Amino acid sequence: MTDDKYVNIDGAMIHYLISGHNDKGDVLLLHGKRFTIDDWVKSGIVDNIAKEGYRVIAVELPGYGKSEILDISYEDFLMKFVSILNINKINIVGPSFSGEILIRFALKYQEMIKSLIIVDSINIDKYVDRLKEIKVNTLIIWGKKDDIAPYGFATMLKQNIQNAKLYTFDDLGHTCYFDKPDVFTDELIKFLNQD
Repeated sequence: MTDDKYVNIDGAMIHYLISGHNDKGDVLLLHGKRFTIDDWVKSGIVDNIAKEGYRVIAVELPGYGKSEILDISYEDFLMKFVSILNINKINIVGPSFSGEILIRFALKYQEMIKSLIIVDSINIDKYVDRLKEIKVNTLIIWGKKDDIAPYGFATMLKQNIQNAKLYTFDDLGHTCYFDKPDVFTDELIKFLNQD
């Protein structure tokens, strides 16, 4: 059962959904620039994670999908969103441009995070000097044939974040998580269940 919801953050209506119960914890799904929370639902990923005993929260970032524009940084938005929902220690999944948001969020609000799942993130090279500051458990998932976020970014993350694991889709590109959603979910659940 998926509940469609809105929350008011600093005067902007933000669209999100919740599915499942948080027996094992909460998993927050962000999205890439070309996608919305509908894509997480259609791929079956929301249901598959919820079935494993996690509460899944998928949010549309300000200015995307049905969420209104908000004039604050994405990492500050995330801090407010997670606080308003009263979530303690969140597991966060960020593909593509939201992977970069996760890095920025972790560098500023690490105490709010249980684990990071960074998928084919852009602009990792901008943060290479600070990645060692990230101490939370991190899963890196990458399509080796990504022509938007090069595979070198995945190895950069793996080498610099001390508690990082890397899973590679050898034959897939930038949207590997939607191309093989079952494998993506299996790897994600395996990682979450280790905590």
